[in-house]
Amino acid sequence: MSTQAPLTQEQVAARRASARRTALVFASIAFAVYVGFIVLNAVAK
Repeated sequence: MSTQAPLTQEQVAARRASARRTALVFASIAFAVYVGFIVLNAVAK
């Protein structure tokens, strides 16, 4: 079992920024799919 050194404040901030960016990308894709289905349903009627 390996032990890792604790992260510095800069490393924690970088990981948080990366996680936030990833979450926003996935949320944007999900929202685009949601809007796309609504638009397709409206056009089909």
